[in-house]
Amino acid sequence: MIVFGNDLQHAATTGLLSSGYGNAGAFFVTGQNLWQAAIVFAVRRLVKPTWLNDRDQFLQPAQPLTDKFKSDCLVWMLFNGSNLTAGANGLHWNGRDWSLVNHFIPFTESEVGAKGRFESDFMVRYMDGMTFSPKARAVLDEGRKLWTRFHATQFPRKIRDEFKLNRPDAGWYQIRRALKAYGETELTDFDPFDRAYAALSAKLRPMVYELGFLPE
Repeated sequence: MIVFGNDLQHAATTGLLSSGYGNAGAFFVTGQNLWQAAIVFAVRRLVKPTWLNDRDQFLQPAQPLTDKFKSDCLVWMLFNGSNLTAGANGLHWNGRDWSLVNHFIPFTESEVGAKGRFESDFMVRYMDGMTFSPKARAVLDEGRKLWTRFHATQFPRKIRDEFKLNRPDAGWYQIRRALKAYGETELTDFDPFDRAYAALSAKLRPMVYELGFLPE
């Protein structure tokens, strides 16, 4: 996870990658720190920098964080446009072949009609037993429809090659980009998802200030 700087001016660089990123402004996301990573990701990206606020410093929360806030932030991170997680084989770097395993799939194979097995079920296990707000549940429901649409589509070779669609466990980056590249109106109708995601964003944005992450 990339986290540069501690002010809103640098918050727009915040991103989540499948591969390692060697920099002082980055850290590895693990099963132990995932809930904190999701909150940091959401808090840093929910509020857009302007010339009035771009020097505002992020602070530790001044109030206890509820389980609903934590699960809301996790869902918001999983479906954010700066979630660049992917699953891919045949990556060549530094004289070696590499594969990316996507650990951030919030659904099972049967839920989305995947034709093959996901190598990792980490996120499904991690989310098991969590309670989600109605707005977070709406994002999950609309996201599941897009994931299902992706797995039901036979993409042409050009799109498969461009987005490395050679594993069942494709990531959110690949799914949204491949569907939009395919170009059919039915496949590229993201409006219901976008509305659900905007509603979750509108719920969380004022909480960044209410909980003390940014000065009011």
